[in-house]
Amino acid sequence: MKRAVLFALAVAALCGCASGSPAKKSKVALQPADGSLVLGPLPASSVPAGQCGMILWSLDENRPAPVFRYISGKTAEVVISGVPVELTSVEASGSMAFGVFEHHEFSSAAGLTVTVDVRFSLGFDGGVYLERGLIVVEALDGWRTVAPSAGLAGCRSS
Repeated sequence: MKRAVLFALAVAALCGCASGSPAKKSKVALQPADGSLVLGPLPASSVPAGQCGMILWSLDENRPAPVFRYISGKTAEVVISGVPVELTSVEASGSMAFGVFEHHEFSSAAGLTVTVDVRFSLGFDGGVYLERGLIVVEALDGWRTVAPSAGLAGCRSS
């Protein structure tokens, strides 16, 4: 069942079937008064035509949502507490496929650090499933969110 859901999400992401319009990017992430960092759904979750990248979904069994997008060689995106945040690649290690590494660290202009760890799984035409994903978001003040995830890495033809 999970593979069927992931496959449907993979097709939607690589085919550019995302809905909604891109939100404006902010260099400052909002934090609720309790200091928590809440991952939210991305407004656009496809890999652009002619590019490679990674999309990760939350593992909320009620309604999985795309929460992380990285376009290889460019920037990554998350939504933290309702605010879109652009991330820059800082460090990457481990195996690599389609411009995506198993361990990747990112940072934002506001000082957020986002670490993504995934394992490559079954391949499909133009991509590979990502399993056992973990997204860790940490603010300068030490508050941290850890979110399990799954997704795909791949290239979308032009």
